[in-house]
Amino acid sequence: MNLPKNIVLELSFPGLQEVNPMVHDFANRVLDLAGIPSPRREGLHDALLSAVILVERALEQDGDVATRIDLGATISADSVEFKILEHGVPLGEDLEDGAGKEIRKRIRPAQVYDQVYWIQKGQAGSELHLVAHRETSSINILEITRQRIEEDHDALAHADVAPSEASGEYAIRGYAPADGLTIARRIYEAYGRSYPNPDLYVPERIERLNKEGRLHSIVCTSPAGEVVGHYALERPDLGAVGEAGQAVIDHRHRGHGLMEPMRAAVEAAGAELGLLGIWSQPTARHPVSQRMNLKFGSKPSALCLGTTPAEATLRGGVGGQKEDTAVPARHSCFLYWHPLEAEPPLVAYVPEMLAPIITRLYAERGREVRVETQSKSIPSGHTTVHTRFDAARGVAWIAVDQITDGAYDSVKAAIDAMQSGAGAATIFIDLPIDLPGTESLA
Repeated sequence: MNLPKNIVLELSFPGLQEVNPMVHDFANRVLDLAGIPSPRREGLHDALLSAVILVERALEQDGDVATRIDLGATISADSVEFKILEHGVPLGEDLEDGAGKEIRKRIRPAQVYDQVYWIQKGQAGSELHLVAHRETSSINILEITRQRIEEDHDALAHADVAPSEASGEYAIRGYAPADGLTIARRIYEAYGRSYPNPDLYVPERIERLNKEGRLHSIVCTSPAGEVVGHYALERPDLGAVGEAGQAVIDHRHRGHGLMEPMRAAVEAAGAELGLLGIWSQPTARHPVSQRMNLKFGSKPSALCLGTTPAEATLRGGVGGQKEDTAVPARHSCFLYWHPLEAEPPLVAYVPEMLAPIITRLYAERGREVRVETQSKSIPSGHTTVHTRFDAARGVAWIAVDQITDGAYDSVKAAIDAMQSGAGAATIFIDLPIDLPGTESLA
C-alpha cells in the first residue's frame, strides 16, 4: 500500500484581486484536510489571505501587475505549511516598508502562525512560508483511505485459486498481436513501476520476445474480450528448461480461479516444446502463487535470498497479507521445479554438511541420487566462469561449467568484480553438482 505520508497541494494564479476568491476556497479546503478546529482555523485562514493580498499589493506597487504567484500547501503529521512563491520584484523579511513590514506587523505579532519566514530562491523568486503546528499526528483523509484500501485488500486476499460460477465465462488463449499494451497495463496495475523485468512495460518488447520464442505468453480474456490475465513461459536462451512466471490477474477479475487454467496452458506449452522441465520463483510474499505451484506438482527446491529489490511492491493487493514496508528489505523467493520428463539417476558431489538436506530434497522430488562428499581427484587447469548481471534486480549470477584446481581463484575474482564493479546486492553461484570437485569448491 503506497499511500503518501504527507498531502501536498499547489495552486498557480496571476496576482490579481479578482482571483482571490479561489485562494479563499483553496485555503478553506487545505484547513479542512488538515483538521484544524475553530476558532484557530479562522485565524489561519484570514492571515493567509492577508499575506497573499499583501504580496499582490507589493508586486503591483513596484510595477509587476498580474505576476504569477504559486501557492503551495503541505499537510504533514506535525504541521500545515503554506508557501507563497512570487516571481516578480524580490520581497523579503528585511524590507523596511512594503510586504515585509506589513506581514511582520499583521501576522507575526499575533502568533497566528508558529513560524513566518522568507526564502530567497534566486531566479525562481522569493517565497514566504507560514507554518502552523497540528495537534494530532494523523491525517484523517489518509487514515480513511488506508482503512478502505486495507478492507479491499483483505477481500481480495481471500480470492484464491478456486473457480466460481463465472469462471466458465472467461477464455484462455495464446498471445495475439497487439496484446502487448494490455499485458503491460496488467503488470503495472499489480506492481506499479517496481516489477523487476523492464521488458514487460514495453509492448514492442513483449511482441518481439513472443515472436522469438523467448517468451510464450498465455492470456485470459473476460466475457467482453478484454485481456485480464497473463502467465508466461520464459526461455531467454531458448534452452531445454523454461520458467513459469509473470503471472498477474486484473484485481477486478480475481476470485474466479483464473490462474489455474492459465498455468495449465503454460505446462502444455512446455510439453509441446519438448522441455525437460519448468521452474518458477514466486516471491515469498505471494502465497497464492506458491499454492499454485504445489497444485501442479511442482516441488519446492530452494529459498533464494534477496532476489528482488525492496522497492518492488504488490501494488494491486495480490499478496496473501498486507505488506509491512516499515523496514524495507529485499524480497526472497521460493524456487519450485516441475520435471516434464523422467529424470535420470544422479551422482551429486556436495559438502558433507549439505548431504542430509540434498538427500531429502531429491527424495521429495522423486529423483534417484547418490551423494558423494569427497572426490578422488580434481583435474588441474584454469576454470572459465560465466557471469550475468541483472541491473534491474541488482542480482549477479556466476556459473561454473567445469571443476579444476584453479576454480576457486576464478570464482573469487568473479565475486570481487560483481561486488566492486557491478555493485550487485545479491550474488548466486551455480556449480555443476554432478562433477567431482564441486564439494571442495562449495
